[in-house]
Amino acid sequence: MGPPIFEKKQDKFMNGVSPFSSESGDIPERTCTAEDGMSNDLQAIAVDMHNYYRRLVGSGWAPDKSGYASPATKMTAVVKSLISKGKKEYDCDTKVGQDSIGKLTKELAATCAPPYQPTQGYSRNYHVEKDLTKSRTEVLKEAIRKWAEQSKLVDLDNGVLFDGDVETYAASFANVVSEQTTKIVCGVTENECQKQGFRVAVCQYDNPIYTSDTVYTAGKTCSRCNALGLKCDNDLGGGLCV
Repeated sequence: MGPPIFEKKQDKFMNGVSPFSSESGDIPERTCTAEDGMSNDLQAIAVDMHNYYRRLVGSGWAPDKSGYASPATKMTAVVKSLISKGKKEYDCDTKVGQDSIGKLTKELAATCAPPYQPTQGYSRNYHVEKDLTKSRTEVLKEAIRKWAEQSKLVDLDNGVLFDGDVETYAASFANVVSEQTTKIVCGVTENECQKQGFRVAVCQYDNPIYTSDTVYTAGKTCSRCNALGLKCDNDLGGGLCV
């Protein structure tokens, strides 16, 4: 059982509340909402839930097959802000060819053709939901939760590399918590895939990881934040370099 602060925040997620967001009026307006088809609230949920699971890993409270995963020395946060030194962000403006990554991610989801080839320079996670009564918000939350909970299928002790069981059974988890990730972007279909009988959530991550890459550096929590010019954020339970 994890510490109460994480259990309470997970309960809030499951009840439709984003525990790391400010009041809804404080969520910054995004200029690219039309590009990815995601509302400000959906973008905030994507960022906050990724931060939640990255924080679990960073602090050593992410469950794995044998108990808990090793903590991370330099797990960075994805934050809701314009990019600045040391900051991570939700990404929908980056140009890939002539189009924005937000537009490309929205269009990728709307192809309704799993397993979805990621955009060049990105890795991707996807989740197909066949219960069409679920809202886009519910589909996105369930998607991120299921990706993150793949950690329970593998042992994450000492070094965490993208190979073996991690690559086979927990690739989506690896994308969620990769220390190489600097930006995320997501798309959730509305009715585009209704004829196929499902809704789908797709998230894409820059700096894709490949076989034998380090997913995250295991060791004392936040011990290498200073090397990144960052500090450990202890306000919400620690575990993240911000």
